[in-house]
Amino acid sequence: MTNANKSKGRRAELAVARYLNEQGWPNAEATRRSGWADDRGDIDGLPGFMLEVKDCKVFRRDEWIAELKTQMVNARCQAGTVIVKKAGTSDVGDWYALLPFGLLVPLVRDAGY
Repeated sequence: MTNANKSKGRRAELAVARYLNEQGWPNAEATRRSGWADDRGDIDGLPGFMLEVKDCKVFRRDEWIAELKTQMVNARCQAGTVIVKKAGTSDVGDWYALLPFGLLVPLVRDAGY
C-alpha cells in the first residue's frame, strides 16, 4: 500500500471514530497499531465489536469479509462489520456497513426484533 493510500485510509478511520464519538461511543478511536502481531481491526473502544474501515475505489467485498472474519478471531469478537466510504461524500452516516447475513441476524435478534 502506498503512503497516499495509507493516509486516505487513516483519514477514513479517524472520521469513523469521530462519528462514533458523536453518536455516543466516547471511547471509540482509530486503532494504534504498534505492538500487535495480529490485525484486530481499525477502531478500538467498542468492546466485543470489530470495525474494519475501507476507502477504496475498487469494491473488494469477498476480500474484505475474509479480512473481517480473521480480525474478529484475532480480537476475540463475536460481531463486526466493514465500513466502506461512499464515493463523493464525507458524511460517515451515509457510508456503507457490510457484513455477512449470519453476523447480522444475531445483532437484530439481540436488539429485540
